[in-house]
Amino acid sequence: MTDIAFRDELEVFRKEEQVAQQYFFAWLQIRTELAADEKLLDRINDTPLFWITAHHALLLAAFVALGRVFDQRSRHNVDVLLKMARNNKAIFTQDALRARKIREGVTPVFAAEYVLGKYEASDADFRALRGEVAKRRRVYEELFRDVRDKIFAHKELSDRDEMNALLGRATIDELKSLFGFLHALHEALWELLFNGRRPILCLPDFELPTRPRTPSHSDAPGEIVARDVATFFDKLMAPARAGA
Repeated sequence: MTDIAFRDELEVFRKEEQVAQQYFFAWLQIRTELAADEKLLDRINDTPLFWITAHHALLLAAFVALGRVFDQRSRHNVDVLLKMARNNKAIFTQDALRARKIREGVTPVFAAEYVLGKYEASDADFRALRGEVAKRRRVYEELFRDVRDKIFAHKELSDRDEMNALLGRATIDELKSLFGFLHALHEALWELLFNGRRPILCLPDFELPTRPRTPSHSDAPGEIVARDVATFFDKLMAPARAGA
């Protein structure tokens, strides 16, 4: 397998984990904004069916995308990605990194200097990452898989009490932690492939926006979309707030 094949699989993973966190954090920020501002809630209630539809669709999409990441029946999932990495460690050597840098357009001399001292991944690295994935898979399967399968994906439940019992197990903090892990895993593998850095997981906190909201180049997509939601509602309510 070439490093291009792994890069492509990594890009599929990036899109999946990022859209999942975007759906979830957009849903969460809408919920947060409406709970905090009674006048905003009154304004939104002018068009209730649209907002109910959008709110439900965002949460549904988040669970479906999260399911694709963990579902071992999926053609592309987190286990496929790590298996490709583990079985093709040669793409994480200094020689392979030097070849990638040359392919990107840098000179052979610069590429040779760049790779000096860069990290070369080992079996132990991938065993550690697989262990971290296994921990998160247990959380997903215990708390969220039935929500995805029985409520959103296949509509197996019609009893409201059963549905509420399942949803009651799906805590926001656990979901935020799962999305943070997946984001950190992508970043670690990307840095390993393109910059020869040891794959260390740096878990984001996923802070919801406060006012004033200052963008940062390190913001994750979930944080960016949450800030966009807050900005949209601020602009929507600006005339009313100015006249208050």
